[in-house]
Amino acid sequence: MRGIERTAAALEAFLFIKGNPVTMKEMEEALHENEAAVREALHILAEKYSKSDSGITLHESGAGWALATKKEYDAWLTETTGEQDRLSSAALETLAVVAAREPVTRSEIERIRGVSAGRVLVVLMNKGLIEERGRMNIPGRPILYGTTRLFLKCTGLSDINELRKQWKSLPQEGVLF
Repeated sequence: MRGIERTAAALEAFLFIKGNPVTMKEMEEALHENEAAVREALHILAEKYSKSDSGITLHESGAGWALATKKEYDAWLTETTGEQDRLSSAALETLAVVAAREPVTRSEIERIRGVSAGRVLVVLMNKGLIEERGRMNIPGRPILYGTTRLFLKCTGLSDINELRKQWKSLPQEGVLF
């Protein structure tokens, strides 16, 4: 069993150094292991981090696997580190429209929100939460926007369809999109 423990330790170091979610394929290539060995190493790490004496967890999202702080420490860490990089309500509204309607154009976002979205779209793109997905094949060729892997990581979603399923279960009265 010494071999899989070393694989798990190497995977732990790899995930730590990467910082961002890593796909199964990336882990297999980095470790020179097959999927079964990587999954076994992930299981060992998940078990290690599930204990109460760890402030870290192994998190899987649609973007891949990553090491993250446990949710129970979020408020304290934000307070302690002074992290105030929160999205404005305008950015959150715009992000919700993009997530609900992707791929979506700026004009459609503005029609739904009733206000200009240009500056907010730039902020969301700079934060890596949305990206250009191409252009519509109509005059003016407007840009189509969609969410990113980072958005999935931040929301803990496997894919955008999880969010859409949750919205469909909500009462639809007054919903704009």
